[in-house]
Amino acid sequence: MHQCYYCEQIFDSKEDLYQHVEVHSDIDRNKEIMTRKKQLKKK
Repeated sequence: MHQCYYCEQIFDSKEDLYQHVEVHSDIDRNKEIMTRKKQLKKK
């Protein structure tokens, strides 16, 4: 059993976990990009 350290969801295999964690990393990346865009507009 493997657990996602972002949302604590449990998966049977590492492959399933890795695919799931990519969802979180994409969300984080998008938030970072949006934050940077907002900061650029403020200047």
